Amino acid sequence: MDILDTIRNRYPTFNKTQRRIADYLLQHPDTSCFSSLRQLAQNANTTEATILSFSRKLGYKSFLDLKSELQNYISMWMSPNEKIKTAIHQGKSSNDIHTEIVEAERNALVQTFNYISAKDFHAALRLLSEAKRVYVLSYDFANTVANLFAARFIRLGVDIVSLGSLSVPDTLYRLALCTPDDLIVLFSYAPYSLPPVKFARYLHAEGNKVLCFSDSVSCPIGQDADVILTSITNQTIFFNSMTAPASLVNLLASLFVLENKERFDAYKEKVDSLKTMIEDTHF
Repeated sequence: MDILDTIRNRYPTFNKTQRRIADYLLQHPDTSCFSSLRQLAQNANTTEATILSFSRKLGYKSFLDLKSELQNYISMWMSPNEKIKTAIHQGKSSNDIHTEIVEAERNALVQTFNYISAKDFHAALRLLSEAKRVYVLSYDFANTVANLFAARFIRLGVDIVSLGSLSVPDTLYRLALCTPDDLIVLFSYAPYSLPPVKFARYLHAEGNKVLCFSDSVSCPIGQDADVILTSITNQTIFFNSMTAPASLVNLLASLFVLENKERFDAYKEKVDSLKTMIEDTHF
């Protein structure tokens, strides 16, 4: 059992402050493992003494021991194949693994929505509402949730250009048409792919707003994004589970249509007119 599994298992026993620390560690293990005691206390909005007490509650003699365990976890976390190998050869029954996976997926949802900033969420809605066109960048497993995002928002009347499945040259041709009024939406989860990040970083420097969906605020595009919406993707066997990111997209789409009712009604009216035209046309 790794340190994050220990935190998840002990989570029901934590008080409110301890849960805030736990949520931060689960959301940002990659930065927490290099943070000083003071930095972690500030990031988790608590005191250094409380962090020390939390470390002891987890069974560690000191905060340094907790940091060391986080660093060990990160070294494995950054190797997908090693994580799969460890998970399937640890001697647990399929029923035990099944239970762990279900619990991990459930906890990922709870912790994602507990930690997300309402301010950032509404800022993301504002970016989407004000954008003339939305270019969606993604790669590999991130394409799954990026495609969901595109499908959801196209049906809400948003002009979406999905680039995840295109080659680099074709992506360049599309992005060359991007204007400052357009929004860049980047889906970037570990292990991070650099081409989409480089595209987003360049366009941000050119004046475009960037909305990023990721697993950490310290992701490669972190400092160049206007808004970052993070979610937990780590799971018992894989660290790129898209359950929480997909749920985040669904919530964002639901709130978007509620805040843009007139826009959606006008769009739906045009769609219905086109459907009627097709149905009445005889070839």
